[in-house]
Amino acid sequence: MPSKKRTPGPATPSSSPSPSGFSFADPHATPDNYTSFSSSDVKADTAVQASQVLQPIPALKKDPPVMSLADVLPSSALKPYSKFLTFHMAGDTGGVKNAANQFLVADKMVEDFSHPDAAARPAFFYHLGDVVYYFGQDKYYYDQFYDPYRDYPAPILAIPGNHDAVVYSGEPAASLEAFQKHFCSPAPTHADEAQGTARTTMTQPGVYFTLNSPFVRIIGLYSNTAEAGGVIAGPTVGQAQLQFLTSQLQQAGADRKKGALQGALLIAVHHPPFTGSAQHNPSPEVLTALDSACKQTGVHPDAVFSGHAHLYERYTRYLKIGNAAWQVPYVVAGNGGYPNLAGLKHNPGTPAPRTPVDSSNGDGKGNRLTLENYFGSTFGFLRLTAAATVLSCEFVGVTNSEAPGQTLDRFSLDLATHQLTGFRQQ
Repeated sequence: MPSKKRTPGPATPSSSPSPSGFSFADPHATPDNYTSFSSSDVKADTAVQASQVLQPIPALKKDPPVMSLADVLPSSALKPYSKFLTFHMAGDTGGVKNAANQFLVADKMVEDFSHPDAAARPAFFYHLGDVVYYFGQDKYYYDQFYDPYRDYPAPILAIPGNHDAVVYSGEPAASLEAFQKHFCSPAPTHADEAQGTARTTMTQPGVYFTLNSPFVRIIGLYSNTAEAGGVIAGPTVGQAQLQFLTSQLQQAGADRKKGALQGALLIAVHHPPFTGSAQHNPSPEVLTALDSACKQTGVHPDAVFSGHAHLYERYTRYLKIGNAAWQVPYVVAGNGGYPNLAGLKHNPGTPAPRTPVDSSNGDGKGNRLTLENYFGSTFGFLRLTAAATVLSCEFVGVTNSEAPGQTLDRFSLDLATHQLTGFRQQ
């Protein structure tokens, strides 16, 4: 694992502490320093054979697992978000072997907090899984989580990825034990692994949960340990998570009818229902689980976000919902810092496809599916803005510390008509 030359001092309070006991950014920004690596740990982990056997889902801290952004941020911090809310998303950030790109992405995310309009400053970062590699053990959380985001002045919430959950033969810790310690603790505490950084643990109610915040509701799901495809429910993991998804969709539908949910309804799940990655496969099991819950409730998400595949991709799925024609974006953002990025599959000797391009098999369920844009060799993050009637998303690519992040792809979704407008940079 990477081991910084910096020797952390005692914990310091955040420059903007929450009255609930949460702390986020260190009070004074410090230069990145990740120049020393423990190559023996990296090599040892690389050689270990991980067990991708499906793991039971850990018990919830609260049932139903629903939390509000107001549980984490004081009312004064939420006050600017009266008309719209901005937040970040990214997945697969752990900078094992080479931390430079993870730190670069994190630094560019922090730059968004210098925006002169307080409402345009992100309220939180929603992590799409694979916080640490290769195994989700405590010893990796300083190098791959607390240190890279030491200057990030907002909450970081997360769903687990397969690397956060996978275990190896003989490992004493249970699957997701460390993830729960850092993201699902009973109260905000300063974990030993945070060392000299100010950030406290998060108090999510479970490894799957719903986050309610101004203008956006995110249903976050855990898709288990397999590399090849995600699993939401089944004989080994049970049906509780699928029942949770169904109940949350029902609740969202009821809340929309009575005006209690204004803005976007999103689903976040680590394994992507659609990807053309050269290294990873799409997860039809995840898609089937989502579709079954949507069909049962008659309620559909406005957009679906995933990681796992180490690139940026944006798909449009064309659905007939009642009498309406919906355009639903499915976004993969698994290029948040893990060093091995992936291009798109294509035949050897032929150029990668130009976009947009329709899938030859649609979505596998008789619906049109279009790959609108992708970037297979660029690190970056998502900057999302949610309002009562529109959801906007930008993919911000980063290249070096001197250049600002560049918006390489953008779309806006009209939440009333469910029609998309987009911008593409090839």
